Amino acid sequence: MTRPALHLGIDLGTSAVKAVAIDAAGTVVASSDSPYPTHSDLPGQAEQEPSHWLQAAAIAVGTIGSQLGPAWPASLASIGLTGQLPTLVCLGDNGPLGRAIAWTDARADEWAIGRLDRDRRRQFYRATGMPIDGRYLAPMFRFHWQERRSAVRRILSAKDFLCFALTGRAVTDPSTAAGYGVYAIADKRWDPALCAFWDLDLELLPEIAPANEVAGPLNPAGSRLLGLPEGLPVSVGAADSVAGALAMSGLAEGSASIVMGSSTIVMGTGREPLLDPEARYLLTPHALEGWYGREMDLLSTGTGFRWLCTLLSWTAEQFEVRAQRSPPGANGLCFSPYLAGGEQGALWNPALRGVLHGLTLHHDPADVARAFLEGVYFEIRRCLDVLAESAPAGSERSPAVVLSGHAAESPGLMRMLADILHRPVRSFTHRSPSAIGAALLGFGEDAGRLAAAAAQTTARAEPGPAAAAYDRLYRRYLGLFPRIAEAPPDAGTDVR
Repeated sequence: MTRPALHLGIDLGTSAVKAVAIDAAGTVVASSDSPYPTHSDLPGQAEQEPSHWLQAAAIAVGTIGSQLGPAWPASLASIGLTGQLPTLVCLGDNGPLGRAIAWTDARADEWAIGRLDRDRRRQFYRATGMPIDGRYLAPMFRFHWQERRSAVRRILSAKDFLCFALTGRAVTDPSTAAGYGVYAIADKRWDPALCAFWDLDLELLPEIAPANEVAGPLNPAGSRLLGLPEGLPVSVGAADSVAGALAMSGLAEGSASIVMGSSTIVMGTGREPLLDPEARYLLTPHALEGWYGREMDLLSTGTGFRWLCTLLSWTAEQFEVRAQRSPPGANGLCFSPYLAGGEQGALWNPALRGVLHGLTLHHDPADVARAFLEGVYFEIRRCLDVLAESAPAGSERSPAVVLSGHAAESPGLMRMLADILHRPVRSFTHRSPSAIGAALLGFGEDAGRLAAAAAQTTARAEPGPAAAAYDRLYRRYLGLFPRIAEAPPDAGTDVR
């Protein structure tokens, strides 16, 4: 019997490559991941080796093959791509020119703030849908590569570099192009004036094509790397945030998805390109033409969780269990979770810092753990409240949200989130939604229809008796943060 056609999705994430194989119905039949390091030798530095990405992709795809058997490549119909954004790769005549600068690198933040006064930030937001800072590719390139630019032949994002390695074509999609910081969202093209502001030559930028378009056939080098047949169609792919949203909730007007990993992505989906008057979210093209995502990214939720686990000498499971022993409100503790130095959720402010407020001798580690989780969930609610302000007329104001990540596997954490959000929370069944979204793009024009049919959610948590108390606690939290979490003026402040 012939195996149904399979589609491979590869997600070049912040810390690992994740790969999935899905069948013609969109069901995951195999999955794997392979990590790589981030170099942080200097303050604010976050760099990665593109060669490590390729090695990790080869390992992840090889593991898929070990799960499905040696004949699986004969059933493979397409390869879809997604990846971390914005992460900068500079190509020279013979490949990457050193390490990639990851989106978590903060070294250009203060410099970019100095170039972008309030009026210019608003101008950039109206043109691009992005509240531009030093973590977009154009300012990153200007800051890090000004003295070495003569050697650069092309700048690419991480996903676009992977596509180039597999097909030889320098191409990006609209959702990834938005991360370059010079993509005009209304005109759907690179903006020459914005490029000139950053002293960026248009010739260095890739061409732009739809995410579900075929970038090209798998070339000989890509075939050797992945151990797959030459000629397999490789789609252009999309940014990890919109690929994950596509997998989790399809393309549904007003839907909202929450992806909790190293950071937390809050994404609302709609047909209208709605800019926010206060620039509190990113407006990005979605994975498919005619749809848009309104996105907010909480920078250090997962990394903060792991940091606290290490600090308290707890496993993740111990952290969750003990946090739930503390009552709602953590016995008066409030924790602002801005531990990466700044925030890009509804609060676009690089001057924010983590604050533990209300600490006394009577508090214990369980209170600290619960206060951290509540702080993260309060920030998620702040993001969803912003999205609700511009909900389409007649739509349900508090629909269920779809959650993926480690918290989606914990009934207790899901209940806590539902109580804080004051709305139902559904869990997504797989831990690699972006890789699944990438695989769905391999279906071409059928990607949206299949995504709606294949979205897999299981458990559902409803708001309980604690929801009313959390309304009061949330108002208290808003009264404290971000006001008392701003760093002193000499540490850099937002100029929005």
